[in-house]
Amino acid sequence: MFPRAGGPHLIASPMNHDLTDFQTDVIDRSQRVPVLVDFWAAWCGPCKMLGPVLEKLATEAAGKWELVKVDTETHPDLAGKFQIRGIPDVRLFHHGTEVARFSGALPEPHLRQWLAENLPTPKRETMARARSLLPAGKAAEAAALLSPLAATDPGDDELAVLLARALVFLDPKAAEQGMARISAGSPWSGDADNVRAIAAAFAAPASLGSQPPGADYLTAIAHLRRGEFDAGLARLTELLQEQPGFDEGRAKVLCLAIFRHLGMRHATTEKHFRAYSMAVNA
Repeated sequence: MFPRAGGPHLIASPMNHDLTDFQTDVIDRSQRVPVLVDFWAAWCGPCKMLGPVLEKLATEAAGKWELVKVDTETHPDLAGKFQIRGIPDVRLFHHGTEVARFSGALPEPHLRQWLAENLPTPKRETMARARSLLPAGKAAEAAALLSPLAATDPGDDELAVLLARALVFLDPKAAEQGMARISAGSPWSGDADNVRAIAAAFAAPASLGSQPPGADYLTAIAHLRRGEFDAGLARLTELLQEQPGFDEGRAKVLCLAIFRHLGMRHATTEKHFRAYSMAVNA
């Protein structure tokens, strides 16, 4: 629970109010509706410019999202917790977590655009759900959620890459083909390259499995394709300790690509990354 502020709960409108309790006003409330948090102070000139615009847009939103204002002079603990380095600082919370932020006094047109790009929509909600399934090894479930969206919006590169991240465990060739249109300059090129790396490694010839270490490599791939990341990475790192350049370096590339797929702070990545690093840098 975050600390409570002193003083009254000043409500400017049902969609716009000052903070009384962060847990209640932001974290809990954001489970039901997006909450925009404006960190500000009375002495801050840009805050005085941005504040009325935020309040206007919150009123226009009529409950689709809500605005909570946090005076950093009254709540230095919260300013410290969220590492506020300058104000105004605005954070968007949804389902209890921060999903977007900006700092400074954006002009109203830019602020409207930022809200349009970051406020949750049914499509974004579905994509977020699919994104959470991927590190859990539930590629088939993620693909089932994303495929209908991709069919109706084939021009969305972010969606295409997210779907490919799921499909690469189910149909690597199709996933790789789907990334053909993602250019090096795309914001999603890094994820697309990762899909390509995983797909290339998954295409390991069956002949590798005639004897160790090839059999171990194919077993690791089978674990990974089933979403058994812990078992697959354990096999891969053991193999790399013996032969860092196995399969013309594809084993090393696959291991790193799976780390990136999971996220470098994922518990399974952290469990196996040290062994990987020691193997390939020995």
